[in-house]
Amino acid sequence: MVYEIVLSGSSLNKTFLYSYNSDLQIGERVYVNYKGKKSIAYVIDKKNESGNFKEILNRIDGRSFLPEWYVKIIREISEVYNSSLGKLLDLSFPRGIEDYFEDKIKALSPLYPVEELSKKEFIEKYGETKLNELVKNGIVKIEKDLRVRKPRPQREIYVYLDAEISEISEKRLTKRQQIVLNYLLSRGSGTYSELRNIFGITKDVLLQLERKKLILLSETPLDFEGKKIELTQKQKEIVNDIVKSKGKHLLMGVTGSGKTEVYLSVIEHFLKFGRTLYLVPETSLIEQTFSRIKSRFPDLNIGIYHSYLTKSKKADIWLKSVTGEIDVLIGTRSAIFVPLKDLNLVVVDEEHDDSYYQDSEPIYDAISILEKYPKTVIFGSATPRLENYFKAKNGEFHFHNLTERFGTVLPEVEVVDLNKEEKITPHISKKMLDEIISELEKGNSVITFVRRKGFSLLMCQRCGYFVKCPNCDVALTYHKDEGKLKCHICGHEQSVINVCPSCGSVMLLEKGAGTERMEKELIQFFPGRKIARADTEIIRKPNLFNEVIKDLLNGKLDILVGTKMITKGLDVPTISLIVVTDIDAIYKLPDYNSEIKAFQLLVQVVGRSGRRNKGKALIQTYNPESDVIKFAVEQDVESFYELELQKRKSLKYPPYSDVVQVITFSSDKELGYITTSKLVGELKKIIDDEIIGPTEYIIPRMRNNYLHHFIVKTKDVKKVNNVLNNVLKAYPTKSLVRINPPSLLTYSF
Repeated sequence: MVYEIVLSGSSLNKTFLYSYNSDLQIGERVYVNYKGKKSIAYVIDKKNESGNFKEILNRIDGRSFLPEWYVKIIREISEVYNSSLGKLLDLSFPRGIEDYFEDKIKALSPLYPVEELSKKEFIEKYGETKLNELVKNGIVKIEKDLRVRKPRPQREIYVYLDAEISEISEKRLTKRQQIVLNYLLSRGSGTYSELRNIFGITKDVLLQLERKKLILLSETPLDFEGKKIELTQKQKEIVNDIVKSKGKHLLMGVTGSGKTEVYLSVIEHFLKFGRTLYLVPETSLIEQTFSRIKSRFPDLNIGIYHSYLTKSKKADIWLKSVTGEIDVLIGTRSAIFVPLKDLNLVVVDEEHDDSYYQDSEPIYDAISILEKYPKTVIFGSATPRLENYFKAKNGEFHFHNLTERFGTVLPEVEVVDLNKEEKITPHISKKMLDEIISELEKGNSVITFVRRKGFSLLMCQRCGYFVKCPNCDVALTYHKDEGKLKCHICGHEQSVINVCPSCGSVMLLEKGAGTERMEKELIQFFPGRKIARADTEIIRKPNLFNEVIKDLLNGKLDILVGTKMITKGLDVPTISLIVVTDIDAIYKLPDYNSEIKAFQLLVQVVGRSGRRNKGKALIQTYNPESDVIKFAVEQDVESFYELELQKRKSLKYPPYSDVVQVITFSSDKELGYITTSKLVGELKKIIDDEIIGPTEYIIPRMRNNYLHHFIVKTKDVKKVNNVLNNVLKAYPTKSLVRINPPSLLTYSF
């Protein structure tokens, strides 16, 4: 029998034909001799071929853990995303999983009964020659026993804050202890694996904090107090439709509309017939999801799978998944590759999130994979992917929309026209200042939302020179509190300069509207007020971050300046005003996705405010008539999406065409451009699709490489990929091919 195989771990997106003397299953792992080396490979197809082929050395598992339909989908994804098929299939097997298997001898026919022994025991008793003879004649097969060597993973430790802010401030703490508490104060809870991987925290640090009675340690997530909530009539209709219709479903719903209750009710039905995969975009959302499901279904076996798990823990969850011991598997995008036995339902929460797109090799889009699953899949979001909205409106997906918010109210939203409004500083309008003064006088607190964390750049006011990274063509970010200039691409740092190296001027001033800049400006206007910032940089500063959170929770903080991280799960009664200061900077980026990303962000920010009492949201913009602003203020997702679809249809952008982006890298700028131009010229001879570029990438130089890029708009991605792969072989340049990336301007550096 002849089989088509693909090599594990190989960047070569190429398959080979090998023969074997007995029947193999699609998806099965085997050993082959490739270029004189024993290599792991996957069986991906059976072939009716004749001729002399290399023989497969032997089977590894004696079975396939991957359904045939799944292997076909991954192969198609490999072709669409130009990713290594071998590396994609590798994601279905945790590293070192074979360490937990043991070979067993199993008879293939009752006519030839053979004593069931381990391979080692059989060879000791009858000899290896006898075993090879029986295998060759199809009398026995060697199969993996999944439970002989059960992994003994370190149990995950869940970490919870167990003290008031006042208690924490009274304790003498080490720097590492303070980092742990800061992390818990910012997120509510965490895990030991997260703290170890992110901050290098040891178990001793956690035990010391437990002895101080500041944290709780648990081997399972603590359950929320929860009970089954009575569904509204609309929710019941949606649940019934999903249960009856199956297929793919898009569930839209404003924040607080009850999407989670719909998920849980659907899961309750599908558990009678199989198992459920529940995906979230970030590990920080796993614990609350676990608690919600566990409180609703206390008897279920629930597994958790994400990148922070140890090798043995991943193996343990994998084995329980393939043997049917797990009812619901919760995880991030990597969990889609776990072969969960009898899977029949997938729930994807916040399906619009960019985290579902893997931007490093092997590149793939988890949402695109799930769209091909022959299972019921629910894609849920207040602001779904435009492509999925389009499919739902055209009948490819079932479409459901929860439009009412329960138990909470949306804030009043006011748009400030910066063209007309008096500006006190480039980033603070008089209206913004007046509203802040008004709320502070009432004893309330204010949040100002800023797009990025950095202080922005240091620029000469005489000649316009700004300090750049010596390795990358980007401005260095000024960090006031450290007195340093930093590159957030390659990590380069240098001290702040006082004299312009271009013209000799000492007129070097900060430009931009990062969190530090906004904080400094607000302090100038409100010198007697408590003002702080919260961004990803400050979480590593123990004393400072602890003080920020303490004052926020105790109502002592007047103004909080923060980035996107402050918009998730924020529920502080004293906060009555949220100001979005620089939304224009997002949707004016040269990327066809920039407007919808800005719109989604605004909808999420506005939708997550006013959680208890009716508050107010203020949006500063130079473009108040922009569709992004108008429809976000009204929380009118459908109208904005319909307009966006009209634009994209005329411009041939997704969902009407696919976008293939090719980025090239060269140590020589001129040679890089010439090579990329020749590459585009060759493509134009072969394909009729529209090609834009080449041009310099938005960041022209990174890590001493010069970057150029071009994009192809096509309705036949596979054809473009095949042509690209052939043409690229003739050009000595490193390249990256991306299909429908979330952003044309960023990738995993």
